[in-house]
Amino acid sequence: MRLMTTPILIVFLNVCLLVCGQIAWKIALNRTPLTGIHNLGTVLMQPYILVGCLLYGMATLIWFYALSRFDLSRVYPLQSIAYVLGALFGWLILKETFTSSQWLGLLFVVGGAYLLAR
Repeated sequence: MRLMTTPILIVFLNVCLLVCGQIAWKIALNRTPLTGIHNLGTVLMQPYILVGCLLYGMATLIWFYALSRFDLSRVYPLQSIAYVLGALFGWLILKETFTSSQWLGLLFVVGGAYLLAR
């Protein structure tokens, strides 16, 4: 099976894995907050923490592939879409609050990533 060859699709897959990893970590830490070194082992062994680490590992391998095939100056700005997806997932999945200035900021991030990646 041949991997996708467009930088946008590869980076989008990478970003989706990163954001899903962050969501998994946030869910785990909402359930068992890290309050100090005394509960670090308990926090690190939570299933959602481990899944998040697996997702980050997969994202890293995809990022290696992207870096081996495309210019850093083209693919790295696309990584900023992680900020957008992370904020949107926080709003949609975690029910976090979102202000109008945050919405505007996300539009600027998307516009900037578009201009840099062209």
